[in-house]
Amino acid sequence: MKRFYILLVFITLGMMANAQSFQVKVVKISDGDTFTAINRDNLQIKFRIYGIDAPEKKQAFGTKSREYLSALIFGKTVTVDVQSQDAWGRYITYVYTSDKKDVSLEMLKAGMAWHFSKYDDTLEYEEAEENSRIRKIGLWADPQRIAPWDFRKK
Repeated sequence: MKRFYILLVFITLGMMANAQSFQVKVVKISDGDTFTAINRDNLQIKFRIYGIDAPEKKQAFGTKSREYLSALIFGKTVTVDVQSQDAWGRYITYVYTSDKKDVSLEMLKAGMAWHFSKYDDTLEYEEAEENSRIRKIGLWADPQRIAPWDFRKK
């Protein structure tokens, strides 16, 4: 029976990777760019939000970024549009709230994440980050901020 459930999980995840978009209910926020949700079959799936890189938990603004994402989506049904899967098995996805807000864009506007321009060239994301940076919103108020990719190298 256990093998059956494991097989069902892999089949479901494989189908989701090919899906355009679907809805999930957010049950856990790991940090400012990663969350866990359940699908219509009550399977828990881990997602990484496309286009942004949020501060790590032990990094300045890590907790604030996580809290901001939580206020946006925790306990809510969101639409995910899966783009790919990363080396840790997380699905890289665009995320939209029930009122059609792009979660990546909202995080950038609030200064709670960096635009992950290494992997994304969305002009709207670039402009949102630049606007937050100019206005010193969120993490941009910290003169000693460190990009998460640099923080992870240390």
